Amino acid sequence: MSGTYKFKWRAKHSAPVIGDSLYLWGGDELDLPEVHDSPQKRKLTSTVETFSFSSARWSSHLTRGTPPLGVIGYSCTTFRSNIYYYAGWCGHDQCYHNSLTVLNTLTMSWTQLHPNDESRMKKINGGMLSLEFDGTDYLLMVGGSGPTLPAVKHPQFQYDQIESRGVFTNEQLLYNLSNGQFTVPSVSGQCCPPTSGFTINKINKNKGIIVFGGGVTNDEITFNNIVYIFTVAHNTI
Repeated sequence: MSGTYKFKWRAKHSAPVIGDSLYLWGGDELDLPEVHDSPQKRKLTSTVETFSFSSARWSSHLTRGTPPLGVIGYSCTTFRSNIYYYAGWCGHDQCYHNSLTVLNTLTMSWTQLHPNDESRMKKINGGMLSLEFDGTDYLLMVGGSGPTLPAVKHPQFQYDQIESRGVFTNEQLLYNLSNGQFTVPSVSGQCCPPTSGFTINKINKNKGIIVFGGGVTNDEITFNNIVYIFTVAHNTI
């Protein structure tokens, strides 16, 4: 780390890269208040740290707008100059989220694209990618775990409830970046099992890979070493 820029510890966050810069936001921090919302918490979550690869320097930026409350264990991906944040834990009690918020890195401003929805599962430690198919840009959300079952369970996916550990799922959602609508895709082939805390990466514009490492349920929490490759086309995964 260059210069005298100092960090406190941080966990369960993401650090996406756009162009020449790495963006660091959120996560479980030492000074994060264990409350739903407060001026102190809002001040902390309104700050984004960036690292410039060309200058090898860190800098701190105060953002505009309202950052998401799902600050810990959120899903994150990039598209063009935007960073998208989905779901996450608030940092207190059983307060989980499934809202979708975007950070415009050109203006350093937040915009909520979709509020919390009680019909969908609120969760942490899922995966998210930006994809393109049928001439349209989408976000794909996969898996994760949460405290309770969703109000609406989709039959093509699994929702495994483990005593004292919550619900694990392989639920998948598509968000259309053009019209702002969520859809639930159909599934063909062998779907990944309910999983949380895995790694997901994009291979090309409509193809991705889920890498082992997440907690997978089979009447109990276990771990796996299986790799799944998926392709998205015509609302089918």
